[in-house]
Amino acid sequence: MPNSNPETQNEIESGASWPDSLWRATAEPLDAMPGLDSEIYADVLVVGAGYTGLSAALHLSESINDIVVIDSAQPGWGCSGRNGGQINAGWKTSVPQLRQLYPGQSFERFIETIDQSANLVFDLIDQYDIQCEAKRVGSIVPTRGHQGIQYLGEWQKFWQQYGAPVELLDADATAKAIGHAQYDASMLDYRGGTLQPLSYTRGLARACLQQGVAIYGDTAATAVHKHGEGWLVETPRGRIKCRRLVMATNGYTDKLWPGLAQTIIPVASMLTASKPLPVEIARQIIPNRYPVAEYLGVSSYYRIDEQNRMVFGWRGTLSGAIGSLDTQHLRNRAVQLFPQLKDIAWEYDWAGYVGITSHQRPMLLCLGENAYAGLGYNGRGITMATMMGKQLARLVCHKEPTIPLEPLQPVRFHRFHRAGVAARIIYGHMKDCFTRRARLR
Repeated sequence: MPNSNPETQNEIESGASWPDSLWRATAEPLDAMPGLDSEIYADVLVVGAGYTGLSAALHLSESINDIVVIDSAQPGWGCSGRNGGQINAGWKTSVPQLRQLYPGQSFERFIETIDQSANLVFDLIDQYDIQCEAKRVGSIVPTRGHQGIQYLGEWQKFWQQYGAPVELLDADATAKAIGHAQYDASMLDYRGGTLQPLSYTRGLARACLQQGVAIYGDTAATAVHKHGEGWLVETPRGRIKCRRLVMATNGYTDKLWPGLAQTIIPVASMLTASKPLPVEIARQIIPNRYPVAEYLGVSSYYRIDEQNRMVFGWRGTLSGAIGSLDTQHLRNRAVQLFPQLKDIAWEYDWAGYVGITSHQRPMLLCLGENAYAGLGYNGRGITMATMMGKQLARLVCHKEPTIPLEPLQPVRFHRFHRAGVAARIIYGHMKDCFTRRARLR
């Protein structure tokens, strides 16, 4: 699959080998999906076997037969099997900014959508008995500085008026909940939780197979053509004629559909995982096992997993690329927050590309007649990608989605996005530095 992102293309050309991640080592097994080696017909073809594509296929299977999913690798190979495993029900944009992005009734519909996104994940897990270590323990967003406290206060007030189980914690309560005193406040959201992300993806794939969906792995879509009232998609050893087409490739979007890759910024999120912590240390860190996702200039996110490992995520290289997969800056950051990790051994390092949008909205796109795409989750992949799959299924079935449908519109000056990512990271680090200094005075 030719790709406009050379780093992701290099991963695919290397044989789509799996990253050496904690999730790969501990995931529920799933037999490899066979490659396509013939010409077939599908009512609906879904390109991409991550959360978005598998959720779309699963929801479509309730009312449509002849659904096919293809992937250049295997289900969960991309960021769906590489993220931090955090289920966050909220959205990163502030309340006033979100009202500007979704004026009028579209704001209420989007709020309902993100409010129900975590419920959808847990509902699918229950409905299809997906074994993925899912825990609905809540999630916590800590911050520092006046701006961060204002942001959390606005969302806490809004969600409480909406009826969501959210509370604001002061510095002392935050320190007790997380295990260190380096934040000024936090928001605890009981809708959230954790799961094993690759096991969740494989569970969705298994559910799709049980519903009669055909899934082909190691089957890259190399070209797409209009074919009568439908579409013809070529792969290295076969072709698919379909009536309706869904593109679900997010941070690994390529040149298959002209301009689609230019609608998002692929940014690497790196993770490192320790060996299981000694019991006395594990008890000191996030005792209630909330997943933590900071609201800072350059935010880290972390959790303690089922085996008492510290799983810590942060930015990748300064340019936003994965690069050499050197995670020393992540480990230094983890020790800065939790000095008791200083002598702990680290076992796994991996990274994946998330899809960032310039306007901070997830995008539900109309690509052409009976052709759609959903992408751009801005670090909320488990919840919003699963929900986007449901929205795409609604579109295909001629039902109104709750996320506004929009035309494809590439990001301006997309070719310079690496420089833009670097500038954003540098700015974020400077902002965090000034906030820390002000806090110490």
